Amino acid sequence: MFRLRSKKPIQAPAEIAGIRVRVSPRARRMALRLDIKAGDIVLTWPRGASESTALRFIEENRRWIETRRQKIPAPQIFAHGEKISIYGEECTITHKTGRGVTRLEGKDLIVHGRPEHLPRRIRDFLKQTARQVLEDRAAQKLEQIGRAPSDIRVIDPKTRWGSCSPDGSMMFSWRLILAPPGVLDYVVAHEVAHCIHMNHSKKFWALCASLTENAAASRRWLKAHGATVMAYR
Repeated sequence: MFRLRSKKPIQAPAEIAGIRVRVSPRARRMALRLDIKAGDIVLTWPRGASESTALRFIEENRRWIETRRQKIPAPQIFAHGEKISIYGEECTITHKTGRGVTRLEGKDLIVHGRPEHLPRRIRDFLKQTARQVLEDRAAQKLEQIGRAPSDIRVIDPKTRWGSCSPDGSMMFSWRLILAPPGVLDYVVAHEVAHCIHMNHSKKFWALCASLTENAAASRRWLKAHGATVMAYR
C-alpha cells in the first residue's frame, strides 16, 4: 500500500534581524505587517523560505519597518484610576479589595480582587458587555436584510475589528465596546452587509451605508484612533 507523505513542518527562526516571525504554510511569499496587538512588525514566513532570503527582504524594507514602528502606540494596560469609555459612556476604573462582581456604579467601574488580576477582570467584563451589545445590533440589522440571526463570536483578534464567513457567522473584537457607539454600529453593519455581498463592490457599500449612519465618519475614526484602542491588553 502507498502512504501519503505528510509535508514536513516549516523550519523558521522565532525572530530574525530583530523581526518576529510567523510561519504560514499557505503564504506564497514573504510579507511584513504591523501587528498592533503584539506591538511590533511581524514577518510572514512561507514554505520554502530561507534565512538569507528573509534577511535580504528585511533590509530592503528597513525604512518601512522603522517608519511603522515609530507609529505603534504603546500598550494600553487597564489600571486603577484610569478613565475609559464603555459604549460611549466615560467611567473611572475603581479597584476595591475583597470579593465582588465587576460592575458599573454610576461613573465608576468597580473591580474587586487582587490588583494583579484587575486587567483580566476588566477584559472579562468588557467581553460580556460587548457580546450583549453586538448580538443585539447584529440581530436588528440581520432582520433588516431578511436574514435569520447567525452565530456571533466575540474574540481577541490581532488586527481585525470583525469578519463574516460564507455561512453568515460573524466574529467581532471585544475592543469595539471601547469605541463610540456609532463606530461599533458601523462595524456590525459592515459585516452584516457581507452576508449579502462577500466583496467590497458598489452594491456592498450601498447596503452597508443603508444599515448605519455616517459610515464615512466611522471609518475616519477607526483610521485615526483604532490603533490606540487595539493596543489595550
